[in-house]
Amino acid sequence: MGLIDEIRCGEYVPVDDAVVPFPGKVSTLADAGARIAAGEDPLVASREFLDQVPRLSALEILAAIAERPVPTGDARGEALLGALAEHLATRLDTRAPFWTLEPERFLDRLWFVSRESGFRAVALAQTPVALKRRGVLWPARSLARV
Repeated sequence: MGLIDEIRCGEYVPVDDAVVPFPGKVSTLADAGARIAAGEDPLVASREFLDQVPRLSALEILAAIAERPVPTGDARGEALLGALAEHLATRLDTRAPFWTLEPERFLDRLWFVSRESGFRAVALAQTPVALKRRGVLWPARSLARV
C-alpha cells in the first residue's frame, strides 16, 4: 500500500514521534505568539495551532504549550494564548504552565470573539472556564474545526 492509500485509509503513522510542524501551521503556542507579534490576527494563529491538537499525543500537547510566548503587543492575543494553554492543560488534568498566570494574560474587558451580537449568549454559556476567566468569550465548540 502506498503513502496516499495509507493516508486515505487512516493507517498512516509518521515514523518520527516529534512534534512536526505542518506547512502553514503553528506547531507551538510560542510560534503562534511570534506570528501575533509580527502582526497576524490572534484568531488565525490560534486556530491554526488548535487545528493540529487532535493529532498530538498528550506529551506533545504539553510540549507545545510549555514555552512562554514572546510579548505580542496585542492584549487579546496575550489573553488568548494564556487561555488556550490553561484550557489544554486542564483537559489533560495537569497544571497550566506558569507563564499563563502573568497579569498581561488577562483582559480588563470582555472580548466576544464573534462579532455577531446574537452569539453573545452562546459565548457566555459555552466558553470554557480558562478562557472566560481571562475575558475571552469563545465557545468550546468553536475551538475545533471539522
